[in-house]
Amino acid sequence: MKQIVIIMAATCVAGCGVDGTPKGDKRMGSGLTSLAASDSPNRVNLPDAADVSAKEKSRMVARAALDLEEVLSKAPVPLPPAPVPTASALVATDPAARELDPGVLMAAESAWARQAPKKVEAAGIVAPVLPQPPAADPLVELAGRMAGLLAGPESGRIPDAVALAAIEGVRPGVLADLESPTNTLGSSLSPMDRAALLAARERVLASPSATNDALVKSLARMSPPAALRIARSALCRRVEGFGRFDAIGNDTFIAGKPIRAIVYVELDGFTSRPARDGDPAQSGLDVADQVSVDLAQSLTLYHDPSGLQAWHRPAQRVVETSRATRRDFYLTNQVELPGTLTVGRYRMKVTVTDKTTGASDEVTMPVNVVVR
Repeated sequence: MKQIVIIMAATCVAGCGVDGTPKGDKRMGSGLTSLAASDSPNRVNLPDAADVSAKEKSRMVARAALDLEEVLSKAPVPLPPAPVPTASALVATDPAARELDPGVLMAAESAWARQAPKKVEAAGIVAPVLPQPPAADPLVELAGRMAGLLAGPESGRIPDAVALAAIEGVRPGVLADLESPTNTLGSSLSPMDRAALLAARERVLASPSATNDALVKSLARMSPPAALRIARSALCRRVEGFGRFDAIGNDTFIAGKPIRAIVYVELDGFTSRPARDGDPAQSGLDVADQVSVDLAQSLTLYHDPSGLQAWHRPAQRVVETSRATRRDFYLTNQVELPGTLTVGRYRMKVTVTDKTTGASDEVTMPVNVVVR
């Protein structure tokens, strides 16, 4: 920069004069100083080139450079005015603002026009700062979307339980008093959206079992169904129901006597299918409104450790039908093992197959035959 200033000063010395001193006066100054001291701002006196020695010319160049630097350092640098954003400009540049309600944007722009912008100073630059548009309430936005899905075409309508569960997941209990004037969510929704949510809430409360089924089916689509599994097995004296059984205290039996027992198993991961004609459907109820669990169970007694089969009961099919999907299921099979079993250790293997999916599982239980 200094080299550029010196070159400009030299040019000024060659083309500009000093102040109007008499010819031969050795007091030399820069052309800028002379211009500032002149009676007329448009008059510049040029010295006689013959009276200016080489040494004096160098001094003139240096002085002119210093004067020019001083002038440039004091000159104010104008800054362009900062653009004033508007709501329409915000929509054009910010994709997130396009999701705001148009009425909210119009209200914000009107408020900006009435309010004098605040100012902050950063890095020496003064720029206006305008208030940001109000942020949308995520819960209100979610509830509005769910209401729209509830009121959509029947073929693509979202289940009531799923829509309401999404809202309750954000703020538990908010739907209990949705119709109350003090409910902030209800007062923020349009009358149509609020009515859609209230109707869905009443349908859910009227049929809680259907609500559970809808939630289970929706979540089941996210992952493959659980594999069939025998969760518990036992040899029992008596069975009264699911989880209610009287197990035989030990696995040891006396040789020469028939072994009587009830084979009890509890199942997880079984599936239900729509009931069919021929299933043991509930009388007085349409088959289309029922579902069936379709299983098969086989029993085999093996000698341990040889693995030779000592007794077998082929697979027996078990179909049970109900109005709603079963949450638990158990199987019982009364057996009588022959008294001709020799002394030794045996394994009772129970195999269960889900006829709907083809999945199967098996478990073994010890049976020891001893001499009295």
